[in-house]
Order: sequence, then C-alpha cells, then structure tokens
Amino acid sequence: MMISYSKYQTAVADNQTDASINPLVVTYANSQISPASTVYTYRDLDGNGVDELVFAFKPGKLFKEHVITDIYTISKDSGQVIRLTEGPQLGMLGERMTLAYLMDNTFSYYGSAGATAGGGSGYHFSSDGQSLVKDDSDSGADEVDLSNWGWKDLSSASTESSAASQTQTSSTALKPDELKNGNYKSAVGTWKSSNGQTITITSDGQLNLWGSTYPIDKVPSNQYVSVIYTLTYVYSSPVGNAPIALCTKGVSDGSDAGDNSKDRILATNGMPSEESYFYRVD
Repeated sequence: MMISYSKYQTAVADNQTDASINPLVVTYANSQISPASTVYTYRDLDGNGVDELVFAFKPGKLFKEHVITDIYTISKDSGQVIRLTEGPQLGMLGERMTLAYLMDNTFSYYGSAGATAGGGSGYHFSSDGQSLVKDDSDSGADEVDLSNWGWKDLSSASTESSAASQTQTSSTALKPDELKNGNYKSAVGTWKSSNGQTITITSDGQLNLWGSTYPIDKVPSNQYVSVIYTLTYVYSSPVGNAPIALCTKGVSDGSDAGDNSKDRILATNGMPSEESYFYRVD
C-alpha cells in the first residue's frame, strides 16, 4: 500500500496550535508553569500496511512516560486523513484519560484513578482500520513500551515536510523492536547492491537471492547484536552458507564497508566489501 506522508502534514502543523483538536495539548504547550511539549511518530498500529500518525506528550516534568494524545490514519480507499481519536471520550486524551497501546494491537482506556491495563474499557481497530471500536473491557494484554518509537519534536516537522512528501510505505525504515520479535514486515521490498544483485523480501516471509528463495527464520536470541539481525542462511557457492543480516541505519556492523547512514542488508560469508551490501530500492 503506497501512501504519502505529506497528507499528514496539516495534522502535524495544527496539533499544538489548534485548540479545537485537543485543547489540553495547546494549554500545556503554552503554559509557563507546567509546560508539556508534544511529539509525534509514524507507526502501523493495526498491521494493515498503513502507518498511523501518533501524537503524545513528551516525558518531562508532568509525564513520566509518553502519553498518547491523538492518532490519525489514512483511508486506503479515498486517501483522506482520518482522525481516530474523536468524540467526547477519545477527544481529550492526555491528562485524566489514557489510551494505552497493547501488545495485541488493541488499546486500554482508563482514567487516572485506574491506571493499569486490564482495569478499564478497551478499543480495537475496525475491520477497515478507519475507526476505533469501543469494548466493554480491554484485552488484558501488556502495554507496549513507547519510548523507542522514534518520536520527533513538532519543531522538526518543517524540515521533515519535504522528505515526507515523497511516496513511502510503512516499511521504509527497518524497525528494530519488530525485527527482534521475528516480524520482518519493515524489511519487505527489493534491495540492490552496487554490482546490480538484488534481494527481494516478500510479505509472506520469503527471501529471494541468487535465483533461489528461502524462508525467513525468526531471529534466535544469539543472532542479534546491537540491532543487527541475522535472518537466515542461504546457499553460497563455493563456500557453504552465507548469513543474511539486516543492519539498521546509524549502527556499525563492524566492517563499515557499507553506508552506515542507511538501512542495509549484508550478505556474505567472507570479509564484507562494498558489493556485499544491499540497499532498499522500493
């Protein structure tokens, strides 16, 4: 599913200034006594291939951890931006009411007096992913740690807008927390090396390289170090099997023969060279 993050830019620009959206956010943003800034990120919360736009209060004086204040999505049918957190209950998140994202892609909704998962009502995504449906209780699943979601300050939105206007998919960046748990959706696509070789990773968990297709294995605990993940081993003539490793941008893989500023796949059973690295092309 191809989407344009530029569609979200109005919501990003207005979030901390338009009191008609969530007045609590604007109040805290302008407070001299108890200020609280808002941050945002893109995350596929329901697993349908479209990243939601998520806003949250940034941890600081008032909040010990990220607190979700708003969620938007993009309709697959119309391409329009949809605010998921609307109405009398979800429209004022952040202080007395909390919407906690759970490990099973649902939400727990509770007040300040009952701030534990399992202690309040719940919400789940509708089948088309375009609304949140209320449940009498939450699922009881554990809350997700939001601290490693790649949050950005709203002040950075203007510098991001030009890049965000480019067509992207939800998997344009490797997501370490998902890879660690054997979810390779963020790696789906075509990757190409400097000498024209390609690796293709499909949504059903297959990896194609050197004319053969291999199933992707879940990463055992001893096969990831410093957000570098060994997916599987493929036949490499003439020297047996070659490990296929996902390397997230900004992290050194030890050889530094590739471009560490980009997500990349390393495929070699010897000393890495420039040709050993594959970079995403779609």
